[in-house]
Amino acid sequence: MPVDEPGKQSLVEVMDARSGLFEAAMAIYEAEIPKAEQKTRAQILASLAHPDVRLWAYVRGGEVIGLSIVYAPRAEGVMLLEYLAIAARAQGGGIGSLLFTASFEASRIDPGTMLLIEVDSEDGDVDAAERAVRLKRKQFYRRLGCREVGGFDYILPLENYGPAPKMNLLVLGMEEDRLETSRLKKAVRAVYQNVYACAPDDPRLAAMFAGLEGSLQLV
Repeated sequence: MPVDEPGKQSLVEVMDARSGLFEAAMAIYEAEIPKAEQKTRAQILASLAHPDVRLWAYVRGGEVIGLSIVYAPRAEGVMLLEYLAIAARAQGGGIGSLLFTASFEASRIDPGTMLLIEVDSEDGDVDAAERAVRLKRKQFYRRLGCREVGGFDYILPLENYGPAPKMNLLVLGMEEDRLETSRLKKAVRAVYQNVYACAPDDPRLAAMFAGLEGSLQLV
């Protein structure tokens, strides 16, 4: 694991799944990511084998305090922030914002690239406490300039630990107020195939985009 100056923070790409850096990042992942949204370790390793998927560790004083996993294809013009998590002991000090910005900039190939972010929806069958948590998470991303794809219910293709929660997509990097449905569909199909190892004709893709044409409002 890299040793930094005390208090110094740095973004380090995790290249070796046998390293202490990987284990420290995975410990945060398993503790902080909701169970229903987690991949198995085998799935994590399989996705990291894809050349466009990058795992970042955020290190402070030699200690891993956060991680992010970003899908950044070279020619698509659209990226996905798959996961972002901060260790409980480091939460509340602005580390999440720093990690988000640093991993986005380090992964982005083209300045015009759009970033998608998977987030839990506050709608549906959730209690008041959980709804507040989900709204707080969305507010975190909104403060960083992200907007929600209105009228779009994203289906997270994971069922390792029971049904995935209802999800939305947020977007960063769009100056326009509307997103072409065809562009979003192409991006989501690539995410399904390259991040989640789904078939290109996965029926959930058709279900998500049924009845959607033209463009979608960013709110």
